This record gives sequence, C-alpha cells and structure tokens, in this order.
Amino acid sequence: MTIFSRFGMVKTVTVMTTGILLTSLAVVAMAVSGTISAQIQNQAIDSQNTSLRTAATIVARDVPGTTVTWAQDGNVDRIVMEGIPGEYETHEMIDTVGRMTGQTATIFAWDSETSDFWRKTTNIIKPDGTRAVGTQLGQKGAVYPILTQGKTFRGEAVILGTPYYTIYEPIFSPAGDTIGILYAGVRSAEIDAVSGQIITVIAIVSAFVLLAAIAIAVFVNKIILGPIPKLTRVATELTEGNLDIEVPGNNQRNEIGSLATALAVLRDSALEKQALELQSAQSVEQSEAERQRRDAEKAATDRDVETAVHELGVALSAMSNGDLSVHLSTPFFGELEKLRVDFNQTVKRLSETMAELRGETHEIDAGASEMLDASNDLSRRTEQQAASLEETSAALDEITATVRNAAGRADEARTMAEQAQASTVTSRDVVSNAVNAMARIETASGEISNIINVIDEIAFQTNLLALNAGVEAARAGEAGKGFAVVAQEVRELAQRSASAAKDIKGLITKSGEEVASGVKLVNDTGDALSTISEQVNAINEHIASIATAAGEQTTGLGEINSAVNQMDQVTQQNAAMVEEATAVMHRLAGSSQKLSRMVGRFDVSDAHASPRGLDRKVA
Repeated sequence: MTIFSRFGMVKTVTVMTTGILLTSLAVVAMAVSGTISAQIQNQAIDSQNTSLRTAATIVARDVPGTTVTWAQDGNVDRIVMEGIPGEYETHEMIDTVGRMTGQTATIFAWDSETSDFWRKTTNIIKPDGTRAVGTQLGQKGAVYPILTQGKTFRGEAVILGTPYYTIYEPIFSPAGDTIGILYAGVRSAEIDAVSGQIITVIAIVSAFVLLAAIAIAVFVNKIILGPIPKLTRVATELTEGNLDIEVPGNNQRNEIGSLATALAVLRDSALEKQALELQSAQSVEQSEAERQRRDAEKAATDRDVETAVHELGVALSAMSNGDLSVHLSTPFFGELEKLRVDFNQTVKRLSETMAELRGETHEIDAGASEMLDASNDLSRRTEQQAASLEETSAALDEITATVRNAAGRADEARTMAEQAQASTVTSRDVVSNAVNAMARIETASGEISNIINVIDEIAFQTNLLALNAGVEAARAGEAGKGFAVVAQEVRELAQRSASAAKDIKGLITKSGEEVASGVKLVNDTGDALSTISEQVNAINEHIASIATAAGEQTTGLGEINSAVNQMDQVTQQNAAMVEEATAVMHRLAGSSQKLSRMVGRFDVSDAHASPRGLDRKVA
C-alpha cells in the first residue's frame, strides 16, 4: 500500500498497532455492553415475573373468588376474579406486595362508561405524596390496545412521569371478559443505574489497557524497529560514496542483523572494487606489453604450424591413395615433432602389418585352391563309387534270380568288391588330406584375425592422434583451422581403416565358419567311407562263402543284397555331402580372392628396400 510508504516505518507500525488495539477494545466493549444489556433485560423480566407472581398470590389470598392459573415455568398464566371491588378501604394488600418485591404494583378495574381502566389500589405515590388511586390507564398508550384484546403486555412505560419496566396481566371474569389488570413494574432507573456502572467500569478499564498497550507498542517498536532508520541513513551514505561509515546492528540475529550484514558486505565490496580498479589501471600497461610479445610469438608459431600442416597434408594425401611407404623426414617445431614421429611410426607399423597380411592372404588363397581341387577330385571319385555300387546291386539282383550261376557271379562280385574297397581306401586318403588342408586354412584364418586386430589398434591410435591434433588446433585459434581440417582428414582415414579392418575380420570369421563346416562334412565323409570299407570287406567274405558253399547262396545272397542297398544309400548321402563341401570350398576360394584384392590395394615397401615416395624431404 503506497499510502503507508509516505511515513516512517516506526511511526507507521506504532499508529497501526494503536488503531488495531483501539478497534479491538471498542469491539470488545460493544460486545460486553450488549451482553450486559441483554442480562439486564432478562433481570428486569425476572423481576417483573417475580413481582407478578407475588401480587397474584396475595390477591388470590385476600380477594375472595380469585383464581390464579400457573404456567409450566411457574409464572402466572391466567387470573380470574368474580369481581373487582369498587373501593378499597385499606391498601395493605398492595403495600404488602411492594414490601415483598421492593417494586410497584397496581390493580386496575374496567369502567364501561369511560371505556378505560382505573386504578383501584396501588403503591405508586404521586409527586404530592398521595397514592395514584383513581387515575386512569389512558387509551392513547401502547398498553391499552393490547389489554383490551385480553393479552399480556411487557415493555417500558412511563407512569406519572417515571419510566418503568412493566408487565400488565389482564384479569378475566368467569365469563371470559377482561374486567381489570394486575400490574407489576420495576423502575428503569434502578436497572439502568446498574448497567451504567458496569459500562463505566469497562470504559475505564479499557482506557487504562489501551494506554498501557500503546506504551508497550511504542517501546517495543522503538527497540525492535529503531535500527531501521539508522540503517537507512547508512544505505544513503553508501549510495553517495561514503565508504568509511560504520554499519550498526551487526550483532543482531534477526532480519535487521541480516540487513546490517548485507550493507557491511556491500560496503566491503565497494572498497574492493575501488582497489581492483586501481590495480586494473596499473596492469593495463603491462598487459599491452605482454600482448605485443605474445603476438610476436604467435606469428612465429603460426609459420611453424603452417609448415608442419603442409608437410603432414601431403603425407596424408599419399597415404589416403594407398601409399604406405610415405615418410616425414623434416623435423617439426616444438610439440609438433611428436606428431611427426607418431605419424612415421604409425605408417611404418601399418605397412609392416599390411605386408604380413598380404603374405598370409596369398597362403590362404593357395590353400583354398588346393582344397578346391581336392574337393572336386573327391566329388568325382564319389560319383564313380556310387555308380559301382549301383552296378553291384544290379549284379546281386541277377545272382538272386539265377542261383545256378552263383559261382561265376560270385567271382565277378568279388572282383567288384575288391575294386570298391580299393576306391574306398583311396577316398579315405583324399578325405584325410582334405581334413589337413581345412586345419591349415583354419589356422591361417586365426592368424589373419590377429593381424586385423593389429590394424584395428593402429586405426584407434591414429584416431586418437587426430583427436589430439584437433585439440591443439583448437587451442591455436584461427591459425589452427587448417591444421584442424588436416586432423579431421586423418581421423576420417583412421575410421575408414577401422571399417575396412572390421569388414576383413567379418569375412575371415565367415570363412572360418565355412571351413569349420567343411571340416565337419569331410570328417563325416571319412567316417562314411570307413563304414563302406568295412561293408565291402563283409561283401568279400560273403562272396567267398558263396563260392565254397553253394547250398547257402540263397540266404547269403539275401543278406548281401540288403547290405549293398544300404551301401548304395550311404554312398548317395556321401555324394551329397561331397557336393556341399565342394560348394563351401568354392565360396571359401571366392572369399580368399576378395581378401587378396582388398589387401592388394595398399602399396607397401619391401623388407630390405628403402622407403619411396615421400622418403625424401617433403616440400
């Protein structure tokens, strides 16, 4: 609220606190006054009821033919009289009521001629000292219309100039007509005097409480908020540049202490700023001289870096074209010399690795060619063996049909069995040679995998060198942008080398898997041929038995026929496996040739030849 910002904080808080206290006390006083007034009203009603009960009791006792009906709360409900005396010789009855209640009481009688109620007996005294007997109620007051309706009236009324809290209870005849009034009243002055005393006491106490609260609020605000104006003056002094002023209130632990601490920190910061500005002015001249010296050194470094980048770019260009005999012989400046040495070592190691890889590739190619020839030979022989077994089976069928010619056919079958056994022995030797060739190929594949790992490590080191070169180029700033481009080219070349090594490794892994499969197939072929050899021996024995025992030819020929059929099936299976092995060997040979072409892309130096290309000084 902007209106409060026009005044001091201490005065504003004090005034606001006083206003809040005053408002609170006023609300409390009003609430208490209302409660007291309500209590006084209730007390007046109780007094009226008490006076009415007393008057009704005495009237019922002293006036014959009077009946009083009582309500559930003990108050008068209805008064019935046979008649009200026209004149009372004595007023002792009504005075007794006054003495018992301490208040006023009156009995009115209805006068039909005047249509009004007249006082017949009362303890109300006129100002002249006489009783107010013979005075009428009056038709213009608030009491008359209610009583003529037979209802009870409660409220304030002025009787002969004196205010009362009154109750007018109608008196009925046995026929139900209103023939009079029994009145009981309490002087308002007595009730109001009690209320006034209580309100006065409350007002006095409230005033003392308000004054004490205001004094306490002023004291507390002065103690707690008193440092704020001082801190305000300190802040004003600081903004005007007076940094020698002391900041009070640093020892307090509340918000004022925090504000004082902040002002002290602000003052100290301003002092430090002045000192720094002074030091900055002194160091400007030194910085200018240092800058000129650094510019001269930077110019010399830029020239050396430009020379090194040019030479390294030419070497990398030759290397990217597949020339691994490149060599940087001119020393570089400073830390760039390590880059030249690392580059030469990397190229040398890569050239040696590619040379070894080329030799191993040639060996693999030769081994694959040998295996391919052996597989083709094995396929042809297996086909021949299958044809021979088929002929043998046909011959055995004829022998079974013609038992009489068993001896001659047995000799022919023995000859065929011996040929099959010889072919089986020859095939087993071929399979053994194929197994050995497969083992050599598998060993060569493992060595190629090791070489590919070396190439991968070289690519990783080259990539790391390129990253280091990029970092150095970034440190060099604008002068190192060209060197950064070269470093990026080196990094891409290393990544291409790593990718090529990965492809070669995948091919070698695939070749190893195919070789392993071929080894398994050839081993299976050898086992099958061993089985065939054993079966051919059994056939030979059976044929010999047929030649010596013609009587047993029928049974023996049946067993031989069954064995030959099994041999035919096994031979057909062997032929299928040999065809698969031949297909695998064709794929292995193709992979070996592809590997040779890939390795042949690199131009490496001979073992005893001097480096060529850029072995001379790179211009």
